[in-house]
Amino acid sequence: MVTLVFARHQVQLFLKSPGVMALFIVGPLFVIFVFGQAFTAIFAAGGQGFDAMQYFGVTLLTMAVFQGSFIASWAVFKERRSNTEVRLGVAPIGRLQATLGAFLGSWLSLAALGCAVMALASVLLSIDYGERLWLSALLVCAEALLAASLGVSLAVIFGEERAANGVMNALVPALVFIGGGYTIIPESGFLHELARFSPLRWINLAMLDLAMPGPGEYIAAALTFSLTASAALMTLACLRLWRNR
Repeated sequence: MVTLVFARHQVQLFLKSPGVMALFIVGPLFVIFVFGQAFTAIFAAGGQGFDAMQYFGVTLLTMAVFQGSFIASWAVFKERRSNTEVRLGVAPIGRLQATLGAFLGSWLSLAALGCAVMALASVLLSIDYGERLWLSALLVCAEALLAASLGVSLAVIFGEERAANGVMNALVPALVFIGGGYTIIPESGFLHELARFSPLRWINLAMLDLAMPGPGEYIAAALTFSLTASAALMTLACLRLWRNR
């Protein structure tokens, strides 16, 4: 019950913050439009099977959702600074409940914002995410789960906001880059092999495959990667909290 209270509190913070709404909805739509227009000629000459707007409509959407890990981390530290955990955590697992609530609230908020961006990009920018939109939405929700897990786990493991943000400032852009967030990853070579370790690589491939449309061969890999990594990160976070109770 306490966990759900924290989750609802976190969602309300998102919905009541115009800055967050602008950053995670208006920002991605603007960047998708700019990149889509700027690279139109390059993609037209490349013969990839999709245009620039289609490509960045997927990769910059997933980048925006993944950057939500910063928000999830912030949620943990905000609850600590406001002493909400102290007020609610009379039991030994109070901090665990509060952290799980921040995680759940962050996930729901990021998933909703990601799906909202996808819907608006489809309507305003005429980006086609394929006929099986529910699968694309499922991939966005799975990525939001991973982003929330990453932010919360790093906040718990490092314990200091500056340290957690420092790791994410290095890790998130690197995973976005090798995942194809800024440019198409070559089909062979070192970068291609390195991209296998980025969850965004599999999510981007799965969503582009759905949009073209393709056989959907990457969906299972994308979901498995995201869910497994999320479970591992949250397990580490819970163990750390339990040890420090």
